[in-house]
Amino acid sequence: MKGAAAVRRTAARAPGWIRPAGYVLVAAATVLLCASLWSLAQAGRGADAEYAAERDEVSRTAVRHITLLNSIDPERADLDLAHWLRVATGPFHDALERDMVAARARFAKQAAASHGRVTALAVTGLDRSAGEATVIASVRIFIDATGEDGRRTEQRKRYEVGMKRVAGGWKVASLKPLAPGDPPAEGSRP
Repeated sequence: MKGAAAVRRTAARAPGWIRPAGYVLVAAATVLLCASLWSLAQAGRGADAEYAAERDEVSRTAVRHITLLNSIDPERADLDLAHWLRVATGPFHDALERDMVAARARFAKQAAASHGRVTALAVTGLDRSAGEATVIASVRIFIDATGEDGRRTEQRKRYEVGMKRVAGGWKVASLKPLAPGDPPAEGSRP
């Protein structure tokens, strides 16, 4: 009991500035916490976040366009080819347009529809100021069942894709097939 009474007497004799100092420390910690949270929230709005958002937009657009360029239904080949032209730009668009008559003839002979699916994609280069990006993609192309066996077949392809930002958004500017062991072009890395 003697010990408890001594503690009470010591606490009663504590200087009067300790309690206000505790309030000041709590207030300072609160201000520091709020400033840290504000700084963290603002960090997500800088140039890095804008770059990441642009890269994500390139990725989403590339997946849609590459899938479209690897899909064709012979019954509606004209519509599919028109979609191909819609997602292309520059010399790639011009080459597709020049090849339109031959492409229609090829697809008229094709018995089954093919459907592309991008299985992996990476943006390997992005120049926001020039509006250019390079993407590598792995694609599986499923060809509908034909013939007596009724089996669906599959092809796998890899591409290096040049993307260009135009007034309507990102479009495919080049589509270069890659052999399974080929690395992307040296200039396409960030």
